[in-house]
Amino acid sequence: MKILKLAVYLLAIAHSSQLFLVPTASVAAPQTGTPATATSAEVLSDPNAEYVSVEEAKEIYDFAPSSLEESQSGLAYQSPTLQKHAVSPLWSWWGCDWHGIADYPHITRGEASVHGYWIIDGGKCPSTATVTVDLQALLCSGLYGCVWITQTSATVKDVKPGSGTGRWATPHKACRNSNSVAWRGTVDTDLTNFADPLGKDYGPAKNLACSPA
Repeated sequence: MKILKLAVYLLAIAHSSQLFLVPTASVAAPQTGTPATATSAEVLSDPNAEYVSVEEAKEIYDFAPSSLEESQSGLAYQSPTLQKHAVSPLWSWWGCDWHGIADYPHITRGEASVHGYWIIDGGKCPSTATVTVDLQALLCSGLYGCVWITQTSATVKDVKPGSGTGRWATPHKACRNSNSVAWRGTVDTDLTNFADPLGKDYGPAKNLACSPA
């Protein structure tokens, strides 16, 4: 499915002059002390890496938690020009406008969790979608920088747009202790029988008294 989406996306770009413009992405020079090529694997390999709060990431590791969109991209720092969607400034495709939403992470019964769902902004869209939500925590290393690490994921299939029980995906992760750690959610919306572009929506970061187990 992902390969089909990419093929349709590239074909449409080659043959249509009316598609939305994709912003040019260029990586600015990294902040002092933050490597530009740190990967999740590198940070995880550091025995001294630690899960930290938003404030600790800024003050100790010189990192802005909101500037990293995708932990799997391998970039530990991105310029403000990359703080939009990787594919387009809005999800508008073949007459359908939509996006995914992740709310603020929270603690429920000793576990960190987040809700994620999708909404239609306009146009003619499929009535359902498959929504996958990643629950991520911020891990920092003095050697490699900081990355968002996916702790767990949850998927709901063939759900209608909007929030609420039965429509959102809710991943959960147990807490090891009550240390303050930054968490966030990401949302991947796969419209039903619709070749939509690749990419994710990113929810706000929030500190929780929960270090992932």
